[in-house]
Amino acid sequence: MASVTKRDGRAKPWQVRYRDPAGHSKSRQFARKAEATRFLTTVEADMLRGAYVDPAAGKVTFGAFAESWLAAQTFDVSTREAVASRLKVHLLPTFGAMELRAVRPSTVQAWLRGRQQACAPSFVRVILANLSAILSAAVEDGLIVTNPCRASSVKAPALDGAKIVPWTGERVAEVVAAHPEPYRAVPVVAAGCGLRQGETFGLRVCDVDFLRRRLLVRQQVKLVAGRPVLAPPKGGKTREVPLPDVVAVVVAEHLRRLPAAEEDGLVFTSRERKPLDRTHYNPYVWKPALMEAGVDPTRANGMHALRHHYASVLLDGGVSIRAVAEYLGHADPGFTLRTYTHLMPDSDDRARQMVDAAFARAPDVHRDVR
Repeated sequence: MASVTKRDGRAKPWQVRYRDPAGHSKSRQFARKAEATRFLTTVEADMLRGAYVDPAAGKVTFGAFAESWLAAQTFDVSTREAVASRLKVHLLPTFGAMELRAVRPSTVQAWLRGRQQACAPSFVRVILANLSAILSAAVEDGLIVTNPCRASSVKAPALDGAKIVPWTGERVAEVVAAHPEPYRAVPVVAAGCGLRQGETFGLRVCDVDFLRRRLLVRQQVKLVAGRPVLAPPKGGKTREVPLPDVVAVVVAEHLRRLPAAEEDGLVFTSRERKPLDRTHYNPYVWKPALMEAGVDPTRANGMHALRHHYASVLLDGGVSIRAVAEYLGHADPGFTLRTYTHLMPDSDDRARQMVDAAFARAPDVHRDVR
């Protein structure tokens, strides 16, 4: 039976005794009877609602729990490295020594404010998602009652509302021309088929179907412990994209000049015939090409700009959002729509053009009505 009893001669004379849902005996001492009674009432109400959490459970530190949480995840190696890095740099300095029960919504919001001053809003949201995942796991393990990241007072930073301004065909051509000959086909494949940088680096000869005019995206080059390794595409999602004639010709010419290595069949390799990786390509090939072409080598002008160009060309040509999402490897066409909707042709102009074209095929409608 739960009870509140007095023990004379103690600094905290009032003792609460009860059994938790597992049948274990628990006790806690208080200086005042009102505090003891209030605690017991809360405990009994929580047990009735199925929301009971052992008051001592939240004493584990965030750092200790985060370490065990990360060890239990089924991330691939590169994702594990990225999450571990975000924990070390952005979360543990603030939360590491704190007990889980001490992490409040106000603590999270104050941390968010500090991160916003040092990191881009999109990256802060990623770190917040990691923090929330850890605290949600603590809730599910019965260590804390609620996840403070989900409180209404915790406001994630708004994303930058700047719209993507895609490169023109002329700019793409200038950047391609500025590339050294051994790498000139790389931006052509990325801009002509919408591949991510790692997917372009991971392209094999067997993935280029010249006969069916299709290109298969089946792997990418990722960095693991600073070394390039072959891995499935983002999200493990393979896909096929149309192979334009201009890309097929450039790839064929590239392979004629630089045949693929027999070991892995990669279309693009380093001078040492090893997989390309961004730690070499970006500073020593991409950025010099941008500067030669008169393009500011900023983050916005990274190789991802070629994917934006690809999407803009397809949308301007009337390709559906669903098809564009499939070619880009987006799991959610809604994401594609939100990202590129401002690049779609004006609906009014297209409607007029379509109706005019339909009437043009029926010349009788032009006869005067008397």
